Amino acid sequence: MERTVDFKKILFPTDFTEPSKEALQYALSLARRYSARLYVVHVVNFSDEAAGFYVPHISFERLDEEMKQRAEGLLKSFCKEGLREFKDYESVLLEGEPYKEIVRFVEKENIDIIVMVSYCKEGLDRFLFGSTTERVIRKTDCPVLIVHPSK
Repeated sequence: MERTVDFKKILFPTDFTEPSKEALQYALSLARRYSARLYVVHVVNFSDEAAGFYVPHISFERLDEEMKQRAEGLLKSFCKEGLREFKDYESVLLEGEPYKEIVRFVEKENIDIIVMVSYCKEGLDRFLFGSTTERVIRKTDCPVLIVHPSK
């Protein structure tokens, strides 16, 4: 039995890196092909991003707020640069553990496909920490298109 695939909602999580910019082109291509809405998401993980970072004159709340504002600016710039004339998108800033927030967003928004970059961690890093991409794949039933960075 042949199944018709029709993507109406595409999720693209980003960390603003060059490989992520490259992978955006796959998400954008799918969004154009299927006339789909593209959700560009960045997850701010305060516990990881602020770990080991201490400035005596700034409270953790203020540091978190500054990190959030910086991430909002980066997300806006990322979309402006990478999506130029494409208008059917929404940029979303989430807070928490990246894979958990991505999975929650997929369920909440009924996402049809996720396009993610994978950095191919190896060895001990992969064993101890896994990867956001691997965890998303394990925790959601949504199809995931994995884009490997170009060399």
